[in-house]
Amino acid sequence: MLTRIISAAFGISIVLIAIWIGFPGVAVLAVLAGFIGGYELNRLARPSARISDGTRMISLVAGPVVLASVGVWLATDGRINGGLMPILVAIIFALTVLLRGLATLRKSSDVESWAYWVFAAYTGVALAHAPVLIELERGRELVLFILLTTFSIDTMALFVGLLIGRHRLAPSISPKKSWEGAFAGLLGGVAMAITVDLVLNIHFTLMMAGLLGGILGVTAIFGDLYESWVKRKAGVKDSGTIIPGHGGILDRLDSVIPNLMIVYWVAVWVTL
Repeated sequence: MLTRIISAAFGISIVLIAIWIGFPGVAVLAVLAGFIGGYELNRLARPSARISDGTRMISLVAGPVVLASVGVWLATDGRINGGLMPILVAIIFALTVLLRGLATLRKSSDVESWAYWVFAAYTGVALAHAPVLIELERGRELVLFILLTTFSIDTMALFVGLLIGRHRLAPSISPKKSWEGAFAGLLGGVAMAITVDLVLNIHFTLMMAGLLGGILGVTAIFGDLYESWVKRKAGVKDSGTIIPGHGGILDRLDSVIPNLMIVYWVAVWVTL
């Protein structure tokens, strides 16, 4: 437990410093998370994905790094506005999946490896939103909004699930998660989103903040389950060992990265 607390305190300190620095700090974190996450995916895929080491390294390790770097490039000197971002993201995501497909056209039995590449593309695209998000007006507050709300969702879901969880949410994917915990996570997300909005003066309406907190609760749970599904395919408990007492970087980002995309688009739509 002490190891977990020390690791968490160290990690939180790094993230807060990066947010305080602004764009350069968040950009470095996004690209670094893409590299470490890609490395962990390569490790997960090694026993089961029947592709060569070189192809796997290029697709799974380099893929998230390149996609996260695209977000850094987009945010530099305002090269793209929010209205065009969805098109670019869709193109990037489609191209990465198609390129991965080309590597397995002659291996019809290699469908299983698609799970890892799609996850790599999804992770990279999500991380690409971080440097773009921090450059928005009140970008620092929005990143804190995501982190605090997601932390509240995860914490409430964990503790309530442990205390009163009786009905399994997805027993074949993550046996410990319960419907009771998921519902508590949604409530925790709504409460924290409203609180953070008021404290940080982000200027969401009360209804918008509450609705966004609920949506983040749903996407955080699905993000967690998605990563759990990928790990189950690989037959491992944790995605890695880089964070003592916690596992890998993907274990800590699974519920955060989808929320980066959700909050970015909401912020763009309501023109914060």
